Amino acid sequence: KQWYQRRVAITAGNKVCDASATDPKAAYTLEDTGEGRCMQYHDCSKKKCDVEAAWNIPEFSVEVSEENDIIEAIKFANKHNIQVVVKTTGHNYAGASMGDGTLLIWMRHFKKYGEIKKAYEKCEESYDAVLKVGGGQVWEEAYKAVGNDYHLVGGGGLTVSAAGGWLMGGGLSASSRLYGMGIDQVIEFEVITADGSKVTASKCENDDLFWALRGGGGGSFGVTTSVHYKLHATKPFCEMSFVVSDFKEPNYDTKTVFKWINLLVDSAPTLDTKWGGYWTLASGIFYYQGTEEETKDSEFYKKINNLGNISWESFRCGESYFAARGGPDNMGTDQTSQKEFNIASRLIPMDFVQNQPDKMKGILIWMIYNGYFTFNYIIGGKMMDVATDATAVHPAMRQSVFQIETFDERLIQKLREELPDSGAGFNHAAKNEPDWENQFWGSNRERLETLKKKWDPDNRFNCWHCVGYLQGNDSTTGRGYTLSLSILLNLLVFIAVFLRNY
Repeated sequence: KQWYQRRVAITAGNKVCDASATDPKAAYTLEDTGEGRCMQYHDCSKKKCDVEAAWNIPEFSVEVSEENDIIEAIKFANKHNIQVVVKTTGHNYAGASMGDGTLLIWMRHFKKYGEIKKAYEKCEESYDAVLKVGGGQVWEEAYKAVGNDYHLVGGGGLTVSAAGGWLMGGGLSASSRLYGMGIDQVIEFEVITADGSKVTASKCENDDLFWALRGGGGGSFGVTTSVHYKLHATKPFCEMSFVVSDFKEPNYDTKTVFKWINLLVDSAPTLDTKWGGYWTLASGIFYYQGTEEETKDSEFYKKINNLGNISWESFRCGESYFAARGGPDNMGTDQTSQKEFNIASRLIPMDFVQNQPDKMKGILIWMIYNGYFTFNYIIGGKMMDVATDATAVHPAMRQSVFQIETFDERLIQKLREELPDSGAGFNHAAKNEPDWENQFWGSNRERLETLKKKWDPDNRFNCWHCVGYLQGNDSTTGRGYTLSLSILLNLLVFIAVFLRNY
């Protein structure tokens, strides 16, 4: 076979990626910069995403474009016992796709698919339409492939991988209350496993791996090269956002904020599944499946409108979710590239909110005075129709009404104290989450660890906050490798002649 060198390079240990938090296009810049070594948040280029820690950048990266590139890279890593990490665009908040001395498989420029298949059959089940997504594709590309023709349950961040960490961490969406989580849409995965084999995982093929990939986290069980994803009939949607007008100096209108908190806590457990989206202590960004007239006639909209001192920042309706978000040309995404990003999350059980609403309100009011800023999902709905052990995601995800995300240690600690066993949302969890294995997977942890030993017995994929993580000597992501001169020379030769089959 003839192979040619891909864009693979060795980087100095203190490389800083060239984007800043003031750059509105930072998320796009960082996904294609530094041979795959750039994280969307710069602290995650350090060990355990600690901005004061040592650099944790992979020594080598392989920009893969086809399955055989991945297979050859994994075989080489197995031969020389080198840890492998996997990354598409670098949105992991714990730095799981980084690792000092590792070999990084960079998926961003892997071959694209975006193919819609109609009347698709798999495992004796039929689907009206499915989308095949490539391992390196991001949500912007996936949404545009579908357009207004179907509804796609996807992520909010347009530069987030559509087949990687977001999905395998569960995949929360603004439409999850109506259609379920991202993992509930998957029909099959194509995966390169730790021994370099290409396998399909579905309900009827390697069903244990199929289970693990739906909630067990990215970069743990293999390299996903494609996903077949269920599509839904397109329906009209409205996107809207509001803020409490005077919750700022010098007035701080807490009266309206308290009314909003009361409305949210009282409404959430029985809210129509057509509603989904995000909220803070003084604002909301919501989506409603319906026309403008239907949205404004809905009970929840009317109650928000009657809060008093609020202002509607945006209101846009369209023939689909894609159109309501501004597609194809006016879709906004997260601004990234902050030096430090201290996100943490907690799942809030439905029964807690139903049975102790005053306590829930009290916690949120306490937060106003002790750090304030949160950014949260309203969840539940159809997510709760799936059995807690049907997928690998924490069972609490199927039993919760909110996922609260904090950015101040006081706030997350308050939630841990009030709800010590409620679990954390994997994709938005704290980089230093205590008892993280149990908080991420709960009763599903034991089965995941068993499957890790089956599918990756040598822990080739070994990353911080991943199933089966092994603490190394002084390496955040695992084994504390020291590359011998012979291995280093072999690796340099491999990279120098990394070729592709014509």
